Amino acid sequence: MRDDSDDPLIGRIAAELRHPVPARPDFEARVMAAVRAGPPSVPARAWTWLSEPRAVAVSPLSALALAAGVGALVIAGIWSASRSTRPGGAAGVAIEPVAAAAPSVVTFVLVDPRARSVALAGDFDGWDRSHLAMRRGASGLWTVDVPLAPGRYRYAFVVDGRRFVADPTAPPAVDDDFGQPTSVVTVSGARAAGGAL
Repeated sequence: MRDDSDDPLIGRIAAELRHPVPARPDFEARVMAAVRAGPPSVPARAWTWLSEPRAVAVSPLSALALAAGVGALVIAGIWSASRSTRPGGAAGVAIEPVAAAAPSVVTFVLVDPRARSVALAGDFDGWDRSHLAMRRGASGLWTVDVPLAPGRYRYAFVVDGRRFVADPTAPPAVDDDFGQPTSVVTVSGARAAGGAL
């Protein structure tokens, strides 16, 4: 083993380290001001921590796992978006019209003498509140004829442009996504069932 106590460079460094370093004249005042101020607030500490640059070491395996997770989230988002834009909506019920069957005209009816306006909205028109305005008849009988291909459709009446009302003569929809009362109509090749005349 080699003894470095005889090395002149180490001796000079040790001699330099033995001399006290004079503090600046305002050192004590700055220390006392920092003590009186107390610790910085939580948001200030968080901002300091977030804004400080730091090196992050990522192993190749961790980077691969992170990339796979991001890819899985992107694929899940695309898959979910494609399911919610299908005619069946987010519940995943796809309505596949029968190619050979022609659309059937379905008459929707609501009795509401106090309503000023009634419209029909459903899966068949993208839930557009103003697309299918209903005609008022005698004694507050509102009707509209809609050509529908065979399938199952959710729908509701929109009374006075804001209130959704389920069809009292049709089965309720059990897979409603938005908490609004909706009904179901099933259109076969020959006739409609579920709230339509």
